[in-house]
Amino acid sequence: MAASRGVDNWNDNFKGQGDVSTIAKVDTAILYEEGGNRSEQKLTRGTPVTYIDSQSKSHTRVAIRVGQDIFFTSVDNLVKPKSLGAINLKPQAFGLGAPLLLSSYITTLKTSIKNRQDIKGELQEYLIDLVDYVSTGNGGLTGYKFTEFPMASITKDFGEVLGPIFCLKSGLINLNLGVNASSTVSFPASGAAQLLDYYINTSTNQYKISAKSKGTANTLKMTSLVPTILNDSKLYSRYAGTNEFKLMNIINSNTTNMGAIEGASFIGAISKQAASSVRGLRGNNATLTDISKQLFANIIINDTELRNRKTITLRNIAYVCEKKIVEFSRKTMVSKKFTEIVKDVLNNEVFYVKLDIDNGIPRFNIASTSDRTISNLIFRNKNSYDRPSDKLGFKI
Repeated sequence: MAASRGVDNWNDNFKGQGDVSTIAKVDTAILYEEGGNRSEQKLTRGTPVTYIDSQSKSHTRVAIRVGQDIFFTSVDNLVKPKSLGAINLKPQAFGLGAPLLLSSYITTLKTSIKNRQDIKGELQEYLIDLVDYVSTGNGGLTGYKFTEFPMASITKDFGEVLGPIFCLKSGLINLNLGVNASSTVSFPASGAAQLLDYYINTSTNQYKISAKSKGTANTLKMTSLVPTILNDSKLYSRYAGTNEFKLMNIINSNTTNMGAIEGASFIGAISKQAASSVRGLRGNNATLTDISKQLFANIIINDTELRNRKTITLRNIAYVCEKKIVEFSRKTMVSKKFTEIVKDVLNNEVFYVKLDIDNGIPRFNIASTSDRTISNLIFRNKNSYDRPSDKLGFKI
C-alpha cells in the first residue's frame, strides 16, 4: 500500500466531507479560475485553505477558498484532512491493554486506526502501512510528505505500538526465550510501571520491554530504581550500605540542583560546608553569596566557564557538581557497582527495543540488560550551566 492519489484520494478523504480546513502540500500548486483559465496566482506549501465540497467538480478540479477568493486545483495539492495535529498515538489510545496474540493484536490495532475519528487521510494510511511493513517486512512506504506528519510522536509513541510486532516477528523469536506464535502482548496500566512499556508473555515467563527511539535520551532515572530498592528487603540489605546506592538516593531525594550539590559533597568533590551554604537558595538564578563563592572556590577556579563570571548562580554550581558526579561514575569499580545494582533491580529481564524511522522506513534494534552495550553504566548529564533538563540518570 502507498499513499492514495487522484480520484481515490478525493473519494476517500475529501468528497462528501463538506467544507474542510487544510493546507497546501506542494511548493507551487497551480490554481484555476472558475471559468477554467489558469490563474496567475500560485499556492505555496503550508498556506491555509478550505476545501469546498459542494463546488468541487472532479479530483483534478476541487474547489478551495484562499482568503476570500475561490480557486480550483488538484486534490493531490492539499494535505488530507486530519493528517496534522496533536494526536494520541500511545498504545492505550488504540485499546491495546489485555494480553493479545500477535494476529489479534494486529487486527485490533488496524481496526482502531481506521475507526479513530482523529486519524484520517495520509496519516491513517501511513500508520497502517507501518503496521504492515513491520509485520511482513514488505510493503510500500512511498509517496508521503513526512514533514506533514507528527514524526516525533510517531517514532516515540507509535513506536511503542509497533515494538511488540517486531518482538514477536523477529526481535525475540530467535533468542531461545520461548517466544513463539502462542506468546502474547500486554501493556501495564498507564503510569503503573516506570521501568517498562509493555510485556511479551510466554507460557513460562513475562519479559519486560522498554521502548526507546533514536533521539531520545535513553536515560534510566533514579526514580525508577531507588524506590524499588528501598521497598525490597533483599535489595535493600544488599545495597543500602554501598556508597553507590547512597549517591543514587541523594540524587533521587533532592531537587535537580541540590541533588547534584549534595551528591558532589558526598563524593568529596566539594566540602560539606559548601553544600550547606546553599541549601536555603531557591530557583536556578538564585545568586551565591560571597561566603558561598569562597566555599566553592576550588571548583569555580578550575572551571573555564565560571572562573571569569562575576555572578555565580545555584544552577551554575549545580552543573559543575553534576560534571564531578559524572566523572566519579566513570571510575571502573564505581561503574561496575552501578551496573550490578541496576541489573539486580531489573532482574536481567528488561529488553530495550529501539526504533529509528529514516525517510519513513522503520528500523529496530534490540538490547538487553545483559548485553555489553549497556554494561559499565555511568551517569548522563542532560543539563547546562544555565538551564536544568532533568536529574542525573544512567546512560543506557
